[in-house]
Amino acid sequence: MKLLARYAIIISLILFPVFVRAQIDRTELNGTITDQSGATVGNAVVTVTQEGTNQRRVVMTDGHGQFVVSSLPIGRFYVVITHDGFKDLRIADLDLHSGDIRTVNAKLEIGEITQTIGVEADTGGAQLDKSNAAFGGTIQSVQISKIPLNGRNITNLELLAPGAIDSGSGAQSSIRFSGNGTDDNNFRLDGVDASGVFHASLKSALRLQFSTEAIAEFKVDSGAYTADTGGSAGGQVSLISKTGTNAFHGSVFDYLRNNYFDARGPIQSKNKRPVFQLNQFGGSLGGPVIKDRTFFFANYEGFRQQLGGVPQTGFVPSAAFRSELTAAQPALAFIVNAYPQGEAPTSDPNVDSFTGVVPSPDSENAGTARIDHRFSQQDSAYVRYNIDDGVSTSALNALAQGITVTSRVQNLVLEETHIINPRMINEVQFGLNRNTYIQSQQTGLPFNFSITGFTSLSENYTKEQVGQSESANDTVTWTKGYHTLKFGAEVKFPWFNEQNSVDGTAAYLNEAALLANQLSTFQTTAALPDKGMRKIHVAGYAQDEWKATENLTLNYGLRYNYFSPFHEVHNNEDPFDIADCGGYCGVGTSFYHPNYLSFDPRLSIAFAPASLKGKTVFRAGYGSYHGEVQLGDEDSPVVNTEPSTLLTSGVQSDGSIVQYSYPVPPALTPSTGLALTPRSMARHHPDSYVEQWTASVQQALPGQTVFTLTYLGAHGVHLFRRGYTNLINPATNTRPLPQYPSEIDTKYNEGGSNFNALVVSLNRRFHNGFFVAGNYMYSHALNDGSVGAGDADAAQNIACFSCDYATSDFDARHSGTFSAVYDLPFGHGQRYLASGTAADLIAGGWSVNTLLSARAGLPVNVTLSRSSTELPDGNNVDQRPDRVSGISLYPSGGRGISHWVNPAAFTLPAVGSWGNAGRNLMNGPPLWQDDSAVEKNFRITERNNVIFRAEAFNIFNRSQYGQPSSSLSVTTTKSGDRTLTVPASFGKITSTVNSAGLVGTGTPRVLEFSLRVTY
Repeated sequence: MKLLARYAIIISLILFPVFVRAQIDRTELNGTITDQSGATVGNAVVTVTQEGTNQRRVVMTDGHGQFVVSSLPIGRFYVVITHDGFKDLRIADLDLHSGDIRTVNAKLEIGEITQTIGVEADTGGAQLDKSNAAFGGTIQSVQISKIPLNGRNITNLELLAPGAIDSGSGAQSSIRFSGNGTDDNNFRLDGVDASGVFHASLKSALRLQFSTEAIAEFKVDSGAYTADTGGSAGGQVSLISKTGTNAFHGSVFDYLRNNYFDARGPIQSKNKRPVFQLNQFGGSLGGPVIKDRTFFFANYEGFRQQLGGVPQTGFVPSAAFRSELTAAQPALAFIVNAYPQGEAPTSDPNVDSFTGVVPSPDSENAGTARIDHRFSQQDSAYVRYNIDDGVSTSALNALAQGITVTSRVQNLVLEETHIINPRMINEVQFGLNRNTYIQSQQTGLPFNFSITGFTSLSENYTKEQVGQSESANDTVTWTKGYHTLKFGAEVKFPWFNEQNSVDGTAAYLNEAALLANQLSTFQTTAALPDKGMRKIHVAGYAQDEWKATENLTLNYGLRYNYFSPFHEVHNNEDPFDIADCGGYCGVGTSFYHPNYLSFDPRLSIAFAPASLKGKTVFRAGYGSYHGEVQLGDEDSPVVNTEPSTLLTSGVQSDGSIVQYSYPVPPALTPSTGLALTPRSMARHHPDSYVEQWTASVQQALPGQTVFTLTYLGAHGVHLFRRGYTNLINPATNTRPLPQYPSEIDTKYNEGGSNFNALVVSLNRRFHNGFFVAGNYMYSHALNDGSVGAGDADAAQNIACFSCDYATSDFDARHSGTFSAVYDLPFGHGQRYLASGTAADLIAGGWSVNTLLSARAGLPVNVTLSRSSTELPDGNNVDQRPDRVSGISLYPSGGRGISHWVNPAAFTLPAVGSWGNAGRNLMNGPPLWQDDSAVEKNFRITERNNVIFRAEAFNIFNRSQYGQPSSSLSVTTTKSGDRTLTVPASFGKITSTVNSAGLVGTGTPRVLEFSLRVTY
């Protein structure tokens, strides 16, 4: 079977020499032409012309009067339909957005006079999706340019797509779709991979990776998408860059922020209000090089930000505890001295609170350049390049320690489109995506120190990663009768190099353990020299959109994916898998067994009953969607050739009990040889996939408005999860591999998940100065600790992952967004400065815009730090306490930031048993905020405008809190008595949901002002 599969791959590469891409950045027009009696008109000439560039496509109707014009760019179009003996018909004002498949049915009248109609007059419900059951939405240009964006990070607008959930600051790394993990998302710019390579999202917090000035619009498919879209199991985000036209257009802008206009956050330091100054500026220009043939677009955007820091509250040793520890353990004095002095006492006399800030300067410079050229009526091409350089400093922890990141993102695409004949089009594309990431933190400590009850201390550390993907893809679209067929293939070569300094963590269970210098665990890994990881992705698909009847369309297809294992360019890797190799597999062994049979069937049906005049569409669909673990979780074998050791106090492989102290003798942490505590990845490594099914109804309403009600279900299979092997066998009190002194972190693709959602959406396209869109989702996400590619919890009982089946970490039972743009109808805003009166200029040209987002609180998992000797298998990671029956999880006086969790609801499990408290059994604070803007447009001339804009983010200054601390611990006295220790931080909320800065969602109220000149 494997041999046949390999031959199938070779044959597919021969037939489809270059890689499949999503066609989200293209649109389609189709329809049926009839005469006044209702008879179809064959051989009618349909000419589609794009306004601005005069690009034309000409097709003829078939014997059934039908036509299809596929692979059109986004933009405004008009259609002219001609046939001998009939009046020419011109359909105007066709506005095609990303991924649109618009049906335009028209009737020709006998005669010789040209007739012009507006698209609304004939297409009735043209915004309805009558071709497939995809679940998602298009973020239009009016939203990009008008909706308030805190920090002008365009990825914040992904939240406007149905199915999106914001778990943090609204950045690329905190948005999930339809119950999947963040690393299940797929980002593309003009069809080219635009991910962070190492992860799906960028490791750095660059905000201008996709400059709003350079993006025309983008589409988000949250689920149930067709076979021409894929590469991962989650949301598909595809952005489309702007192009030039036959007229010169451009802008110059400057956005200003200052802390004097901002509200103070709910968590404050004793110092004065943090300084925050932001200046974001740039410009763009697009136009013709050769009229109707060659066009250009270019932009530059940059910002300079000075941030005094976002306050975070940490917990530090009190003066009394510092003195006690220094006297008891002089060798550990440097640990408590590394903490800042406390500012206020807590309920624990050994612990003080400390609220610190980290000065966080940030700067970026980004640019885009694009050239489009039409060689002939049959051939056109474009090349686009963009780059973003950034340097930022942010808080490393709540102890006023910082981390500096230097990043560069580059993306290049070259595409050629060839019209083979009016019914067949071929598109070839080559792409490059490169992401450089350099991290540095200088704290003065050799290792991380984790002490339950205190905020963890961080180590000196540096890391460098360079990720890159090169890709090539080809798509053929063929219209044949009632069928629109698509065939494609793609090949992508992802790779990354990584290196880092020594990394280690010394962990103490509680304050008493620190006083006695009794380590719970000690882990250290030697510096990682530069490693080069290489792999290949191959995909192919065939898809048919079959218009079975005038009112019924079926879309069915099959997609194939092959994700090769990594290999290290110097063969400097050694996989470790107890089940497959009995330990180390040997230098040069493949990371895992390849999978050759990842096929994804997809089917959807769209039915628009004639009895409902085509204004109601019923849709249903099913599909499977393969992906793979985030690439950063596939590097275990290359790390194993660097010495790594994990020492765990407690029962050892020979049955003895050992207690380690700091500093650990060097002999126990060798600096040469293979890792004594390897990182393991199961070599039986099936590709993860998600099955999805959906049913929806769409209803066209007056004013270009569409109402949609959708049910979406999903089932995740073979999802990424973390676990541990080499655990103690309770029957023999030994480990399977006694030569390794502790449990071994192991990665599997064995997890499962379920997601169900009911989504209500309303969308009115921008028309007559008014746009509105809104989504509400009621959903429930469940899993066994595996969210998706890269998001996972370890089970407290490794032998029973199903025992941890519960609400997902990122389940938000209720979530939604509402956005609106309204150009106020009073005044004469269209008059120019030279011709309008003063009253006209003041009263006209006003616009108000708003974005409201909300979600329910995310789950809170209460954990218990306990000695490994108390567990049958020796694994004390992610343990939980017992529940006290009849006691509320929340404080009787109500929840607050000082008391969100009731510690009386928990008690200690018996030695040798696991806690019975469920995973994620309570919820943290909800999030909701409203961002609003008002702008005034002064028209200087017909083409020149000056726009003043004022924006308020979180206008009602609602406190946006993060999750409460939820870790308990066990203290054992000398007499052997065990007591539940409630750290001073337990149940307290010490940070906001957005602790990284004052941009994105979850900030206090901040104001921004801008001035823009357009020409």
